[in-house]
Amino acid sequence: MTYTKPIHAITAAVMGLAVSSPALAQNLNFAYGYPENSAIGIGVADYKAAVEERSEGSLTVQGFPMSLLSLSETSPGVRDGLADVGFVLTPYLPSEYATNLFLHELNLLITLAENPTGKEPLAYTGAMLEYTFNDCPECLAEYQEQNQVYTGGGVTPLYNLLCKDVQITSIEDLEGKRLRAGGAGFVRFAEKFGAQGVRLPVNEVYEGLDQGILDCAMNSAPELTNYNLHEVVTDITLAVPGGAFAGVSSANINADRWKSLTDDQREALLWGGAQMTASTTWGFYSDDNVAIQNAKDKGINILEAEPELAAAVKEFASEDLGIVSDLFRDTYGVERANEIRDEFTPILEKWYGLVEDIDSKEELQQLYWDEVISKVDPATYAQ
Repeated sequence: MTYTKPIHAITAAVMGLAVSSPALAQNLNFAYGYPENSAIGIGVADYKAAVEERSEGSLTVQGFPMSLLSLSETSPGVRDGLADVGFVLTPYLPSEYATNLFLHELNLLITLAENPTGKEPLAYTGAMLEYTFNDCPECLAEYQEQNQVYTGGGVTPLYNLLCKDVQITSIEDLEGKRLRAGGAGFVRFAEKFGAQGVRLPVNEVYEGLDQGILDCAMNSAPELTNYNLHEVVTDITLAVPGGAFAGVSSANINADRWKSLTDDQREALLWGGAQMTASTTWGFYSDDNVAIQNAKDKGINILEAEPELAAAVKEFASEDLGIVSDLFRDTYGVERANEIRDEFTPILEKWYGLVEDIDSKEELQQLYWDEVISKVDPATYAQ
C-alpha cells in the first residue's frame, strides 16, 4: 500500500519520538475507521480511560476516528507503526488472517442456537477470545507475521437486510438482488439464493445504496446510526441472513511498541483489551433494539421473513458450516479447520451459559477478564 505525504506528516505529528524518561507518560495513537459517537468510538473512549487508570498514568491514549487510517488501511498501518493501536477487521485481508477469518466464518453457529436469548453475540465474543488466546497458535502467528499483538475482539448483533426501495420477505424476493457482503460467508449466502454478493467496506454502504449499486446491505442494525444509513434505507428484513460479523480484532497493538513497554504497561493494555472488547460488543448489543426502534420512528418498514425463508436461512447455516472447513483448508491452507471447528463449538456452548446473567458492559468486561485475558502473562505474551 502506498501512503501519501500527508499521511506521513500526520503520523509524524501525532506519534512523536519515543519517550526516554520513564517519568513521562507514553502516548499511544488508536486508529479506528468509525465515527467518534459510534459503539466503536465509545469503546475507544472506555479503552483510553481503562489503560490510563490501570497504568497509573504511564500510558495515555489518543483516538483518531476515521482520520489517521481508514478501515482497510488499519492493519498495514498498525503493522508499519503508523498507529500504535488499531481496530482491525480481519476479513479485509483473508490471505493474511486465514485462521482468524475461519473463526469468524463459524459465526452462523449462533443462528442455530437452540434456545436463543439475544446474547449469542456476547457468547461468541467470549468463545473467540478464549480460543484465540489459548488454543489457536496459528491465529496468534498470523498477527505476529503482521507485526501486531492481539488483545481483544468483538461481535455485532445478528445481521439483517437493510434495503432501499426493496422489500424482501420470501425466497423469491432475493433472486437477482445485489447484497452488500462483509465476508465470504455472506457472499455464499447471496449466491445460495440467486442474489449477488457485493464486497464493500461498511463505510461505503451509504453511497452504494444511495446510488443504486446495492439493493440491500447485510449489516447489523446499529450501522443505521453509525453511518447514517437510516437516511437511505427504506425497508429492513430482520434476522436475514442471520449470523454476525465476528472478524474483529478491536485493539491490535504494534508489536514493536508492545515489546518496548514494561510488564505492567503491557498488563494495562491487556486490561484495556478486555474493556474494548466488552464495550464494543455490549455497545452493539444494546444499540440493536434502539436502532430498530429509531428506524420505525423514521418510517422505515420493519419486515419479518416468511416461514419458508426463515427455515431456508437455518438450512443454509447448517449446510455452510458443513462445507466451510473444507473450503478454508483447500483455499486458504487452514489445515486444522475441522479440528478447530470441533474444538470451538463446545467452547461456544459453554459461553452461552456464562453470559446468561450478564446485564451491563462492566459485568461483561469483568467476565472476559476473569475467564480469559487475566490469564495471559504480559511478561511472555507476544515476545
